[in-house]
Amino acid sequence: MNDQLDLFGTPPTPTHRPAPGRQCPPVRQRGQRSRAGNPAVTTDVLAEVHDQRYGLLDDTDRVVVFEDTDRVRVALDEEAVHELMAQGYVERRPARDTVSCHHGVVRRPVLPLRLTKRGRTLLHRWSALRSLD
Repeated sequence: MNDQLDLFGTPPTPTHRPAPGRQCPPVRQRGQRSRAGNPAVTTDVLAEVHDQRYGLLDDTDRVVVFEDTDRVRVALDEEAVHELMAQGYVERRPARDTVSCHHGVVRRPVLPLRLTKRGRTLLHRWSALRSLD
């Protein structure tokens, strides 16, 4: 049997870690619209959540991007992250993992996000399909 993934089978065990197709997650600029419906963006968001680049800003549920170890900005792909959370692919980390980061000039608590088991499976499947292109 070959190593490629069929549509209804289980994905092969990955030999490498899936990586996002972009260097770093984009931050929201004024007047910029989300691209939540794009499958390539969804794959990138899953890989970036896997790399622990996204978090939720205190109790506001605003999705932020970690720019540095102690600095965050509002993410452009906020809608895509919320949609993946609603579908059970992404979840909040436990409250003990909360970190304090600068959002602008104010230091606020940020709760990092992580992939669920379903999210990791989806990421590996879509990464395998991307390599077929």
